Amino acid sequence: MFRHLVLTALALLGPTTAAPAAEQILDTPVSFTVRNVNRSALACPADGRTYTVRGHLTAPRSALRGDGHTVTLYQHGIAGGEWYWRLNVPGYDHAREMAERGHASVTIDRIGYDSSDAPDGYTTCIGAQADITHQIGQQLRAGGYRLGGGRTAPAFDRLVLAGQSNGGLIANLAVISFGGFDALSVHGWGDLGFTPQADRRFWDATARCIRGAASGERGYVYYDVGSTDFLDGNFADADPRVRDAVVPLQNPHPCGDMTSITAGIYTDLRRLGEIRVPVLVVYGERDARIQNGELQRSLYKGSPDADLVTVPAAGHYMGLERNARTVHDAMASWLAGLP
Repeated sequence: MFRHLVLTALALLGPTTAAPAAEQILDTPVSFTVRNVNRSALACPADGRTYTVRGHLTAPRSALRGDGHTVTLYQHGIAGGEWYWRLNVPGYDHAREMAERGHASVTIDRIGYDSSDAPDGYTTCIGAQADITHQIGQQLRAGGYRLGGGRTAPAFDRLVLAGQSNGGLIANLAVISFGGFDALSVHGWGDLGFTPQADRRFWDATARCIRGAASGERGYVYYDVGSTDFLDGNFADADPRVRDAVVPLQNPHPCGDMTSITAGIYTDLRRLGEIRVPVLVVYGERDARIQNGELQRSLYKGSPDADLVTVPAAGHYMGLERNARTVHDAMASWLAGLP
């Protein structure tokens, strides 16, 4: 069954799950040993080497007791890292907000970003990032990763995969190529929804990657050139505290990721109908990069239940806008209702 949910912050002010006390929330570093290989449906080159992906597990301790654990693995976008999902501004730390609503989250920096290992940017790609996502999912199911403090890593029976911006493309391709996840949530990604602004910046960044390859550079560029472009591309209605916090965090991205996006879109469009798990699509009403969430939702033809949430007044970084609570509550409600 397909549903279109246009939610407003006001509509979500009803009863919510009681928040656990701060001492009942576990927030600890995690790390995963992965290989930069590509066995996905998207053919693109990877160097085959071993790297460490680092991130955090954030969860109410009660969600890790007993059996039947569920966790959501979160992928960030092209211009941000793990910080998108755990920004250190009250009310905008998505992972903590989910924990306060009873849900476990794993947030990561992909290879090439911040705390994780960084290959030459020309030697990884979107297909390899999807493969690495699959590897991390397998380790979460088996408890085969490292938890901070040398503690035993919990194994999870149910996995949900969420991705923001091109992390949504990576999430799609991981589910298409490998399965292994029980539900999928895509935030601010649209295979057919790119705006003229997004197109211009995409091709500009691609051209810089090509010039860099010719001159022997290491293969990392910024999607947005400068903080002004970064802010106007990602925000429409943000608290000044959030804008100030994110400017120094803007990330360059691996050129191999950038140059494989177009082929990734073709693969998505051919095969999204093969996804057979519940899907939640989340869009910002005033996103300057991606439009037409209903069109993206309609592409998940094989899903038993594909929902769309449109966040009022929000831009591309809808989870960091003033109506971020809409994202938190909608995501928590959707997770709680999964079969």
